[in-house]
Amino acid sequence: MRSATPRVCFTAVFSAGWTLGRTDHHAPEAMVITELVRRATTVTEKWEATEVTGAEDAVNADLGRPAPLPGMPGSELWGNVQLTLSAQARADAEQYRADRARVARLRYLKENLYNDPEMLLLDHLDRHPQDIGTVDIATFQRLSRSLRLGGQWWYPLLDCLETLSSELPARHGDRYAMKLLLKAFKDTLPELIDRHGLRDLADDVLGNPGGTTEHPQQ
Repeated sequence: MRSATPRVCFTAVFSAGWTLGRTDHHAPEAMVITELVRRATTVTEKWEATEVTGAEDAVNADLGRPAPLPGMPGSELWGNVQLTLSAQARADAEQYRADRARVARLRYLKENLYNDPEMLLLDHLDRHPQDIGTVDIATFQRLSRSLRLGGQWWYPLLDCLETLSSELPARHGDRYAMKLLLKAFKDTLPELIDRHGLRDLADDVLGNPGGTTEHPQQ
């Protein structure tokens, strides 16, 4: 049965009783089982798989109250369930909980520590007080700036270039994305072209300085 933990399900064993009103249904037992599972699932899907005891109690609290079967006046259904987890399901659930806690901790550290160079520095000094006279503050400032601006600007920009490259015909996209970057460097900081050994590539991709700009064909 579904739990609130993705891809991890409870194993359920039901016992139930019912009374039926007048019905022409050719297989009333199948209808009873369907309704029993439906009622139980509306409860179990709200519980994490690791909380199997609490989920079982909650399901039994609901199934212990007789309720009419849909579309069958005069009928009642009640039951009891025993929920368990297989060894593999329990291991998967524990791993999912640990992964979720780790991601939450990393997100908390990013928002409250790594985005603030002063807090990052204080955290380091708190862990390593012997470094108070030798620590390089600029290192923490650069790391903080890289994390903050990387998420806000650089990663979205690189995603944009990757999308441009993938949506255009083969080799057109990569060349056009490269042309945009090289032209920006050549127009604003041409010394970077030579410093990083990109002069031949820039001349090949951009052509003559006075030439016209190509536009890729869709």
